[in-house]
Amino acid sequence: MIHPRDAAVISFDCYGTLIDWQLGARAAVEAIPELSEVDTNALIARRLEVELEVEHEYYRPYDQVLAISVQRTAAEFGVELDEATARSFSDSIANWPPFPDAGGFLKRLATVGTPLTILSNVTRASLAVSVQKLGGTFDQLVTAEDVRSYKPDHDHWQALYKSRDIRPDQQLHIAGSIAHDIRAATELGANTVWVRRFHEPIPDDVQPDLIVQSLAELGDYWRLHYSR
Repeated sequence: MIHPRDAAVISFDCYGTLIDWQLGARAAVEAIPELSEVDTNALIARRLEVELEVEHEYYRPYDQVLAISVQRTAAEFGVELDEATARSFSDSIANWPPFPDAGGFLKRLATVGTPLTILSNVTRASLAVSVQKLGGTFDQLVTAEDVRSYKPDHDHWQALYKSRDIRPDQQLHIAGSIAHDIRAATELGANTVWVRRFHEPIPDDVQPDLIVQSLAELGDYWRLHYSR
């Protein structure tokens, strides 16, 4: 794996890597009275699958994707949500919290001097709120709103390479999702770190350069192996 100081850019996925989307989404679901009798774990898992389906229909802003996905998922569980309630779920993204290790890790990483980027499926407005919570230490943000498509499509990465005039092997991408990020980045030839926060099964068909359980573990790994 490329040394962090030798990378042309270090990029991150945001939600699931830096921001705890599971905790935020759960709180938003539990705040909807109509869903109080629904199995929350099952609904959250299914909503993520429906979100992917909605994203690949055609480009919609991510707040609309969230609202539609929770409406469709609730309907599968026998609950009809009105548009205002669905919007309350999509608006909750502003309240989704950072992982406890994210802020400190980013502050330490900023001292390395390598440009830091986020590649995200959300809108620029939503991402700006999350970046403020993280400390605002990023040099570049590439969103679905910019490229008009959603990861795992390669458009985020291609936009990054074009804007910085770099090759994929000069990128170090850090992400928590195999499906949205690690597989796509690996296909393109980027260096990858999978932050496996939720102990997901390790797939046979993708080989990240490094697997860690947290950003704190990644920081410790770098200090041990890359101190110079």
